[in-house]
Amino acid sequence: RRMRENAAAKRAIAAAAAAMVADGETLMLDTGTTTAWLARALARHRRLTVVTNSTDIARLLAGGEGNRVHLAGGLLRPDSAAAFGAEALGFLARFRVGLTVISAAALDALGVLDSEADEADLARVMLEAGERRMVVADASKFSRPALARVAGYGRLTDLVTDAAPPLTAACFLAAEL
Repeated sequence: RRMRENAAAKRAIAAAAAAMVADGETLMLDTGTTTAWLARALARHRRLTVVTNSTDIARLLAGGEGNRVHLAGGLLRPDSAAAFGAEALGFLARFRVGLTVISAAALDALGVLDSEADEADLARVMLEAGERRMVVADASKFSRPALARVAGYGRLTDLVTDAAPPLTAACFLAAEL
């Protein structure tokens, strides 16, 4: 169901983000519908090294030509088919990648939020691992409420979305990115 929500926007975001990824790059991708669309868009790339907590993303990218996929273990949540918990956090913290891409439950004037504390914890660890740090999110995420703060815009190098943010977020983005 979530994959169908704003699917055209998510596909466009995924295509734009995939265009920013070179063959042979090292990536870390979190679980989410927009990152799942990104994994599909990356299927044409070669020799990617991908680190993820998502079994769906791992499955999509493991079959690519010359791709290598590292999949975090931990508590597998059936709603997302992704691993969370101390095991996943420890596994992810071992890596350093060229680009981390995370999704977001919400974007407010101050930055990125997630709906669950464990998802926010995982996103923060992933952001620490990336030389470049990208958030992919459709415009419906702006000013949507969410529980857990992930990071301010100053921690990001890229934000890929399908529409301009509201003025309050745009002011922070201009100052931070």
